[in-house]
Amino acid sequence: MNVAGLIDASFNEAMKALVMGTSEAALARARERAFVKTLIARLQSAVEGEDLRVFASSQRGNIAAFGTNQLLHDIVLCRIGQGKTAARVAEDFFFVAEALWQIEVDFSREWRPALYALNRLNCGAAAQKLLIACPHERNRERFMKGLQAPAAAGGGNLYLALIPHPADWDDLASQPQVWQLEDDGWAALT
Repeated sequence: MNVAGLIDASFNEAMKALVMGTSEAALARARERAFVKTLIARLQSAVEGEDLRVFASSQRGNIAAFGTNQLLHDIVLCRIGQGKTAARVAEDFFFVAEALWQIEVDFSREWRPALYALNRLNCGAAAQKLLIACPHERNRERFMKGLQAPAAAGGGNLYLALIPHPADWDDLASQPQVWQLEDDGWAALT
């Protein structure tokens, strides 16, 4: 999966979404929701027709088969399996076979909530993990440096997507940037 392309496309589509709010904070929250919904829709379309399923709080359609729409993270892409009960009259059922992607989204602009989101990612077993955050532009380097040690402590491939905060989308000066954690630090993806 092209993570940088996924983030860019989701961001650009969310920026064009017609959202309204009665205050600046309400507008920012509406934009946050638009970004997350767009990201989920793009993930779904990328895996459509396969034995993969996207779980998220705003996602519908999973509760009948899995008992929930959201798993332990904001967004989880899972490989699913199917089985039959051992009852006299066998019933088909679905189960989560493997978490492939775990995604946490933090729009707070602060370092500590992003660390908490990263802690949740570190607890997961997916091979691919993505943290989406919105630090202040002036704090970006310190933000990334502060997250490097906890990011390195978790397993799997970790990606960090830094997007402009939705409150700043009207006077946008920057675009999303995506990094992957490597042995010697964060490596920019294009």
